[in-house]
Amino acid sequence: MSVFQGAAGLSRRGFLIGAGGLAAAAALTACGSGDDKQAAGAAAGPWEFTDDRGQKAARDQRPTRVVAYASSAAALWDYGVRPVGVFGPQKTADGKKEIQAGNIDLNAVTSIGNAWDDFSMEKFAALKPDLVVTGLTGAKPTDMWVLKDDLGTKVQQIAPIVAISEYKVTLPKVIERFEQLAVALGGDANSAAIKKGKEDFQKASDDLKAAIQGKPGLKVLVVSSDKDSLYVCKPEYFADLAYYRELGLDIVAGGGSDDYFETLSWEQAGKYPADLILTDSRTYALSRQQMAQFPTWAQLPAVKANQLADWSTEPRFNPVLAAPVLQQLTEVVKGARTDITA
Repeated sequence: MSVFQGAAGLSRRGFLIGAGGLAAAAALTACGSGDDKQAAGAAAGPWEFTDDRGQKAARDQRPTRVVAYASSAAALWDYGVRPVGVFGPQKTADGKKEIQAGNIDLNAVTSIGNAWDDFSMEKFAALKPDLVVTGLTGAKPTDMWVLKDDLGTKVQQIAPIVAISEYKVTLPKVIERFEQLAVALGGDANSAAIKKGKEDFQKASDDLKAAIQGKPGLKVLVVSSDKDSLYVCKPEYFADLAYYRELGLDIVAGGGSDDYFETLSWEQAGKYPADLILTDSRTYALSRQQMAQFPTWAQLPAVKANQLADWSTEPRFNPVLAAPVLQQLTEVVKGARTDITA
């Protein structure tokens, strides 16, 4: 069965989650059907899209001047929907592209801000946007990447916001929703690149499931970090980790009452034994070299055995971008030892 069938201010939470059966709800492969083609062709006339907050964005005609959060813009980009402006992390301090930016040509878009607390209303308004797209990171309608509280209200006065949920849903479902939005904005869900991406994603999912089955007992810990704390992921909150769990990966679940992460002191780094540890690879988290400066981390059996691999807190939300991530994880699982916690 296809995996697509069947079923921010710089708060600590904002930094962490931005700084997130084989089932998704409906078939991604159904996108590009007659209704979708009609939507894609309907450049003239009224346009509307109901987002994952249940809020309807409506325009007199299909939006053409879209401003989007970096990972949302990246999700749309490979369908041929090219935002005029992007906000959120795009470039590192040394000018390299951030993971979240995917295949976006950063020279072809206007940066509205390059961090979670950096959004220029002046640049935004000057672009004359007719739609804003971002991710929904919590249960409340205001839980959006960057556009929180008063900023979201100000932005909404200029252009409607579409928020696609990344919260407690699995990866194929988020990919499906971004494809629906891309098609509604005139994108092509049947391009050669997208078709190949879907095939690659399906194969990568099957290969990852097989690799997991070939490593019975493998226990995986997924973490982010800063100089003060180690953050243990709660996989049900992350679209990619929730999907890996569906495929059979045994991911340690952090405790506590907060969404997304359990916060540990570095002295508590050994709370959850694991054979394999995935560490946040974004530039806003500590590098593994920096993490190694903490003795309690350096002495963990998985660390001493170099059973470590990269993970990004923000998944890639189209099949072109997501397939390579699954392929890389498959190789990591194939090469992992299962006797570290034994």
